[in-house]
Amino acid sequence: MKNEYFVSPQWLNEHLHDENVVVIDASAPMPTQSIDYHQLWLEKHIPGAQFFDLDKVANLQTNLPHMLPEPETFCQAVNKMGMSENHLVVIYDQGNLFSAPRAWWTFNIFGARHIRILEGGWQGWLQAGYATESGKVTRSPHVFNIQFTPEKVCSQAQILDALHHNASVQFVDARAEERFQAKVPEPRPGLRMGHLPNAKNVPWTALIDNGRYKPVEEITAIFRKQGVDLNQPIISSCGSGMTAAVLILGLEMIGHKEARLYDGSWAEWGADDSLPLEK
Repeated sequence: MKNEYFVSPQWLNEHLHDENVVVIDASAPMPTQSIDYHQLWLEKHIPGAQFFDLDKVANLQTNLPHMLPEPETFCQAVNKMGMSENHLVVIYDQGNLFSAPRAWWTFNIFGARHIRILEGGWQGWLQAGYATESGKVTRSPHVFNIQFTPEKVCSQAQILDALHHNASVQFVDARAEERFQAKVPEPRPGLRMGHLPNAKNVPWTALIDNGRYKPVEEITAIFRKQGVDLNQPIISSCGSGMTAAVLILGLEMIGHKEARLYDGSWAEWGADDSLPLEK
């Protein structure tokens, strides 16, 4: 096993049939894409891998995309998938680690004890020449005992409170620089352009190279170069709470384990004309 965050395709291939290993495909499309990743998973996936739909295992009572589900919703979904909090959950996505860290964060927040991301993702598995299969996958139901840590999630009200009353909190935005600086329109229609007041910009793609996180030294240097004080509290955001999790995992890898995620992110903040922003 590579470390506490990742496994290699070789390791997974050797342990694919271990009783305690559960593999999930957590692919999700970018807002500009209309890719049916569930269909692609049906057509070909890692043997035994189940599809974890971040847009369905979500809070469906809001018009915001893929918001964190209620604990009961998550519990029902993973119970059906045959997972307990003690299974080793290996997550991959079919993109460039766009959505696997969001699934990692979700499992983490509900108390999964052993979570890994497949290095190189789906492409890394294919390039290694390992077996694939098609069709649905089922496992015997299991009981997942939730240990929810809601303090890792931020609401709009908490962001406003931090803006007005806590100057030490830093907002770090994972969107592309052009969006952060309001040079290009948001991909979701109707949203204002700009960013949270005083936010720093660390585009999520800066941390990733071919489906793998860069070395911790490089990640540390990237945050520091963008003016992030790694000794102060951090709240991560992005377009819709998806790639903010890429930053959360990157921060955890370099020892900043208390970072929080603004789940509504710009999909929520950018839709409300009454909220402050900078360009």
